[in-house]
Amino acid sequence: MLDKKRALVLLTASLILASCGSENQNEQQELSSELEKVLRGQSAGLGLAAFQLPSSDDYDAIPQDPANLITADKVALGKLLFHETGLALNGVNPNRVGEWSCATCHQAKAGFKAGVIQGIAEGGEGFGLAGEGRIFAAGFDASASDPALIPDVQPLTSPAVLNVAYQEVMLWNGQFGNPVNGLVNVGVAEERLLAAGTPKAENARRLAGVETQAVAGLGVHRMRVDKDSPIQTNGTYQAMFEQAFPNGSEDVLEDIALAIAAYERTILANQAPFQRWLNGEEGALSEEELRGALLFFGAAGCHQCHRGPALSSEVGALASDMFMAIGFADFDPQDPAITGVVDDASAKGRGGFTGNASEDFQFKIPQLYNLLDTDVFGHGGSFQSVREVVAYKNAGVPQKQLPDGVIDSRFLPLGLTAQEMDELTAFIEVSLYDPNLVRYQPDSLPSESCFPNNDPISRVDLDC
Repeated sequence: MLDKKRALVLLTASLILASCGSENQNEQQELSSELEKVLRGQSAGLGLAAFQLPSSDDYDAIPQDPANLITADKVALGKLLFHETGLALNGVNPNRVGEWSCATCHQAKAGFKAGVIQGIAEGGEGFGLAGEGRIFAAGFDASASDPALIPDVQPLTSPAVLNVAYQEVMLWNGQFGNPVNGLVNVGVAEERLLAAGTPKAENARRLAGVETQAVAGLGVHRMRVDKDSPIQTNGTYQAMFEQAFPNGSEDVLEDIALAIAAYERTILANQAPFQRWLNGEEGALSEEELRGALLFFGAAGCHQCHRGPALSSEVGALASDMFMAIGFADFDPQDPAITGVVDDASAKGRGGFTGNASEDFQFKIPQLYNLLDTDVFGHGGSFQSVREVVAYKNAGVPQKQLPDGVIDSRFLPLGLTAQEMDELTAFIEVSLYDPNLVRYQPDSLPSESCFPNNDPISRVDLDC
């Protein structure tokens, strides 16, 4: 169903562009000129470059951690390891070894999200067309009495890896990321930032969020890279590791994570129509999309929170610019696709991590590219379409009842008409849609394993 919707939306947009007559073209040119003027006015003197995503191989232009400079060799290695199901060696169930990868919950066809409301690593099976077919394997449940049947799932939706180079910290609450000269987590109490016995302890490495999450995620998601993994047993991986880290390695776990993070930073939606327009292709956006863009960067006020090239947060943003409370609901425990509970700390988002009550129920502002690839929106998956989110923000009424004074002051009714909401949706869905994200996935793996999942049902779905 999602695949058909995406195809219909994109086909409709292409037909609108193709049918433009000279009168419409004049209107289109006027709107395009108006949009350029608006963007230049919001660019702090940088011009359209303030909104442009660089080429994926222009490493110098991609935001990166100085402790993990991007190189072609790291990216090549990380691309394979991100998809390598052979790393899934530390699971709780000996019958499910080698069945999942990082890409299980962040795969290209779903806009580098999971494709389902609750991403399932170990304990899941199936893929479908774009990840939507993944379900819990028989017996797996967060409340199972048998430890071998506890699935690897999270209490929030899987955020997109797309355009993560523009995020200093990772996860909905920003708990990963403590780089030298960092800004976002600098004031968080050490006992929370480096909480012993939790994945957050990896913040002691003083790496940026993308790198820290890669280190922590390998452990959280039951993968092994330091003993009897493909890194040690596969000749291709051994040779690539030596190329990526020619000075040798004192910490294989960290170096594997650095390679994965270097690859993740290159996953950029730079072929989207809005990016093509920013690069001079004036006809890349339809009249409806241009009107939607003018609303986004104008009357609708979306640009006040969704900023920078990824329309998430600008490089150098502070926590106050990055996290908001706008009342999205948590996971619905009655949904059969959900297992487990949402604990109090997870429900409180940023405040649950920092312990600062003024940040309770705040969640990180997400990037907005390739949302048409999914029907899961919000940290609790409480919306199924971009149009639903637009309507929610237009109404300005929280889904979740929260204490007085918690909702962000910028969350107010917008007063948009139905047509304006349609135009805004068209800009977000179509103008920000890169149709070729599969260029970021490998053709095959040195291990010859199936990816992003390698369980029997997925192998059938993926024909591998």
